[in-house]
Amino acid sequence: MKWLVVVCGLLLMAAGGPTVRAGEVEGRTPAVSIPNSLTPSTTKGPYYNLSENELRMRKLCRGAANILLCVAEVPNQMFQEAYRTSPVTGIVVGAGKGVVKGAKRLAIGVWEVFTFYHSGRNHYQPYIEPEVVFQEYLH
Repeated sequence: MKWLVVVCGLLLMAAGGPTVRAGEVEGRTPAVSIPNSLTPSTTKGPYYNLSENELRMRKLCRGAANILLCVAEVPNQMFQEAYRTSPVTGIVVGAGKGVVKGAKRLAIGVWEVFTFYHSGRNHYQPYIEPEVVFQEYLH
């Protein structure tokens, strides 16, 4: 049945019939408009360059997240070390690694918050991987 509607539409277009589109009344604007998120100017993806302001805001948010979540590095490292070795070793060694990585994350977060407007040597790229704590669990 759908093919019949398509064929009739194509025949009407070829014969110079009415050119009213679906959802449209002749002489009026469409009843349903295309949302702005579908237009090419606002499309985001891996092949589109981010603007300078978007990169600055990402750096600022990344720095703020690292400041707030630096203490979460301790249980994160404890879990990872316990998974690699044993639970007792994970608690002792992971706690030490977590304190050191948490301090690094705090220092880098403060640095990124205060210098978010300047691109720096690495052009807004993160100074530590992963960008924020627990990012490896999100993928």
